Amino acid sequence: MKLILKIILFNLLLNNLLDCKMDKMLNVPTKRWKDKKIKLSKVPQQMNKQMGVVNTIGVKPIGYELDGDIKVFKLIAQPVEKYFTDAIDVNEHYIPKHNLYTNRMKSIKKKVRVWGYNGSMPGPTIEVFKGDRVRIIFKNELPEPSSIHWHGIELPNSQDGSGGVTEPPVEPGESKIYEFTFHQEGTFLYHSGFNMMKQDMYGLSGVIVVHPKEYKKKIDKDFVILLQEWVFLPGNKNPNLASMDFNWFTFNGLVAPSIPALTIKKGERMRIRFGNLSMHSHPIHIHGYSMPWVGTDGGPIPENSVFNVSTINIPPGATRDLEFVAWNPGIWRIHCHKLHHIVNSHAEIPMTIMPRGGMFTFLYVIDDKNEKWVHPSQINKCSNKFSKSLFSDKRNILSNTKEVLKQEDSISKDTDIKKDENESNTKNIIFNNANT
Repeated sequence: MKLILKIILFNLLLNNLLDCKMDKMLNVPTKRWKDKKIKLSKVPQQMNKQMGVVNTIGVKPIGYELDGDIKVFKLIAQPVEKYFTDAIDVNEHYIPKHNLYTNRMKSIKKKVRVWGYNGSMPGPTIEVFKGDRVRIIFKNELPEPSSIHWHGIELPNSQDGSGGVTEPPVEPGESKIYEFTFHQEGTFLYHSGFNMMKQDMYGLSGVIVVHPKEYKKKIDKDFVILLQEWVFLPGNKNPNLASMDFNWFTFNGLVAPSIPALTIKKGERMRIRFGNLSMHSHPIHIHGYSMPWVGTDGGPIPENSVFNVSTINIPPGATRDLEFVAWNPGIWRIHCHKLHHIVNSHAEIPMTIMPRGGMFTFLYVIDDKNEKWVHPSQINKCSNKFSKSLFSDKRNILSNTKEVLKQEDSISKDTDIKKDENESNTKNIIFNNANT
């Protein structure tokens, strides 16, 4: 243990020394994370106002103000200091006590310095409807120029947010207004549009949800999960932006055991929207379910092309939507199936029994009625039997109905014959009387 502590301390000192030397060599100011001369604004009043339905677990929502028919959002790019994890297991109370295994390594706290929007990393999810016109007021309080790119949105070139290409980047302390209309529906992303190699990896990112004017099926719970990955040297709060040896993997800026579970009642319909603004693809697996894949960053998938998956792979810069009914009660794991991505820190020490870490949380489906477990296919079989029985009954009813109709037709024909006979007899009598 003493040797491990010495290695960590040595790495920390070496990293700080290299940082200082590199800054001097490249003439980079030491205010790389935060410029103390820039006074940080208070969080906009619209923050923490749930005006939509989406739950970006662990991230505060954002509301909007109205200027006529235009929805006005405010985003401030700022330095953010936060915990990836405070080492407290937020989901342990869902697990039956007799199933808990505690004889393992303890989770460690991780505090980081990153960049975000409105004091949050990732930024708040922007939630609108197809056809909405928005105005987004962007203010830059970072120590370098920035802009916002609206990833996957079809809009005028002047609003694309490619700093240095479609617009001059927004200087520190300055502001810019973006304004456009959403003509698509689905799950999209926003992130820095200037010096992306650094700023995106520093955390400047968020999700955009564009609802259709009306869903064909009511969604009871709508969740968003944004995937990111990081490199931190031991004991250092600042990410190493030049390295590809990622050792921290986050859902919505959090790692297990600090990622809240997705909770829903049995029988409710849910949608999970994944977005990936990291360097690698992540195959996300959900236990207990095979789920329809209903959307991509290109929008909804046509119903005749939808198919089920239990693991959904999300490439960099892409989004994927799953939608299903929570029929299977219990506590189910949700995690990346690149298994190094569910361990925190990746320190080069002997692995024992590891605690949950990285991209790992739970889907908790509540069964209030505590009903007997039944698979949907069994319900369908029962439905088919009922349908067959119903069809058989209908066929018998139809057969009986035909018999009744035959009898009525026969009676009707007999009646017509008798009517004809009577009419004929009457005519004969009248004819005979006339001759007489």
